[in-house]
Amino acid sequence: MQSVNRSISAESSSEEKSTFPRLLDPGRIGTAQLTNRVIMGAMHTRFETLDRPLEREIAFYRARVDGEVGAIISGGFSPDPLGRFETDALVMHPDYLDREYQRTLTQSVTERGVPFFAQLLHAGRYAHSADCVGASSIRAPINKYTPRALSTQEVEASIEAFAAAAEFALECGYSGIEVMGSEGSLINQFLAPRTNQRDDKFGGGWDNRRRYAIDIVRTIRRRIGRQIPLLFRVSVLDLVEDGMTHREIVDLAQALEAEEVDAFNTGIGWHESRVPTVAQVTPRAAFANEVASLRSTVSVPVIASNRINDPQIAEDLLKGGVADFISVSRQMLADPDFVSKAREGRPKSINTCIACNQACLDSIFVEQPPSCLVNPRAGREIDFPDLPVKRSLRIAVIGGGVAGMTAAAEAAAKGHKVTLFEQRERLGGLVHLAQRVPGKGEFSSFLRYLTTRLEETGVDVHLSHKPTLTDLKQVDGIIDATGALPRPLDIPGVDHPSVATYEDILSGAVTPGARCVIVGAGGIGVDVAEYLLEPDYQMARRDVFASYYGISEDPDKRGGLDPQLQKQPETIRNITILQRSPGRLGKSLSITTDWIKRERLMKAGVRFLAGVTYEKIDDDGLHISTEAGFDTIPADTIILCAGQISNTAFDENTDDGPAIVHKIGGARHAAGLDAYRAMQDAIHVVSALEKMDDRGADLDVK
Repeated sequence: MQSVNRSISAESSSEEKSTFPRLLDPGRIGTAQLTNRVIMGAMHTRFETLDRPLEREIAFYRARVDGEVGAIISGGFSPDPLGRFETDALVMHPDYLDREYQRTLTQSVTERGVPFFAQLLHAGRYAHSADCVGASSIRAPINKYTPRALSTQEVEASIEAFAAAAEFALECGYSGIEVMGSEGSLINQFLAPRTNQRDDKFGGGWDNRRRYAIDIVRTIRRRIGRQIPLLFRVSVLDLVEDGMTHREIVDLAQALEAEEVDAFNTGIGWHESRVPTVAQVTPRAAFANEVASLRSTVSVPVIASNRINDPQIAEDLLKGGVADFISVSRQMLADPDFVSKAREGRPKSINTCIACNQACLDSIFVEQPPSCLVNPRAGREIDFPDLPVKRSLRIAVIGGGVAGMTAAAEAAAKGHKVTLFEQRERLGGLVHLAQRVPGKGEFSSFLRYLTTRLEETGVDVHLSHKPTLTDLKQVDGIIDATGALPRPLDIPGVDHPSVATYEDILSGAVTPGARCVIVGAGGIGVDVAEYLLEPDYQMARRDVFASYYGISEDPDKRGGLDPQLQKQPETIRNITILQRSPGRLGKSLSITTDWIKRERLMKAGVRFLAGVTYEKIDDDGLHISTEAGFDTIPADTIILCAGQISNTAFDENTDDGPAIVHKIGGARHAAGLDAYRAMQDAIHVVSALEKMDDRGADLDVK
């Protein structure tokens, strides 16, 4: 497999350059003309399940069009009802889709000169339905339903359904078609021996397994003609046992090119893969080698995707010949102006996707519309319009964590006069701790963006300054963003020298010993465990990431995996995590990333105990009781990660303050606090500031 010689750092060098000539070059995909090399990849929005769905969709896509994206690919439309991921997902068929609704939507994009491609996606065995179907009757590990194997006649009918869906998409005003053949969708299921155990003409040897994909493309091309752009999203790395080999992937691409595919969009991994492909732990542009290898074997454009969130990285990939175009999806949630800011030479102003998945993919997996942690306006454009205020107010924001920084910048951008007070010597709050956790270095990008935005919006920032009543005498409203504090525990001996808080550990104030006990198995407890295991582990490097997960460059290794290549980091501490409640570790962790953390802790030999009562702490360690009886866990360091309480220090000094205080984030509600909820609080409060009367009216933050 071709190796790409490049240097892509975690924060790249985008701050050093002001132009990205290759990224901003025009390009063509078939007959479609793009003004630049950035394509907004397919995202399932579920806006159709909300009130005013068409208005929401138009506002969402228009924001990205105004941000100068080169082209847009729709969320996946199923070619038939059996292919829907969920029962209310969209089907590209006149019996299931409103043609005029779609025409209005597509016109809102294409009238601005931006091509809008419709993605056709059959979920196959991933469909959350008892009626799901597949190449064979093999249940997916991430679905409780076992698929029914399609008959030969049904497979042929499915091919026709894809073609009919393509025709109808063009009637709806879409500029072209993308066929989804990656990430474990039905086409992928036919291609891999993992899921194809058929004995008809669509199963068995490679020529038969690839037949379904080729017949779909051939039939679509025959129906829509040569002038319509036709893209195929091809898996360049399956990352599952018994997936396709690299040789098969290349052969498939060349066969599809012969069927007049105009471009290949690249997909990485199946949804069931045990190798993370879109999480924070995945390095930026981690799969450039695989994309470049495919590009060297075909003559049509190749589109790179997965963990590309910086314009300099995109520029490097394009200049280095890795790809012809760049596909970004979650980055377009984080900042719809990604392209325009790059063109204007303002990369520091780009709100970078931190790959947390908390508000986007996690929402989709519970059948909710997505948004974005770092940009809570995403998907809510009509609820929180980016419009100037009619009446400018004097606003004081107390606390310079991400919630306070966001509230201050949002309010100032709308035209309010904002002063931000932070009693510490720097802004960022708990982000400085979060970015020290392995795999969470992306938070530094968020802090960079917020700091830049405060400067651009003219917020008056006061560091090392705890505001007095005199400071707040002339303001119209106060936003309390003082955050949360570690929750104290009432355990005999809690003042023992071995006891530390998570802030003590992550800040470096306390050096943990060899035997560590973590009290609390929520997100903070798990983060601390990862930090204790691997404080200096360089997962942001492709070579380290590949060796950890056993990713092979052997073109004949199925799924691109070789367990013999796996190399685990040396464990430097003995760690036990304790949880009061019964049940599994870290119930509150992210839906789409908790498995990554669980597996890493399990491989490192971390001990986990649930249903624990804490009895006392002394020189012997932490004394506990469970259903099995009493026990003592020897410990050099006992780390308290048992939740948080609201910081009330500001309340104590403002009982008779001049304005009503509006609390956000941890200051409002500390239990189960996360950055997404804090950001939601910030944007809700700012959107309601104009509703205050002369003295200030209390705000209903939901």
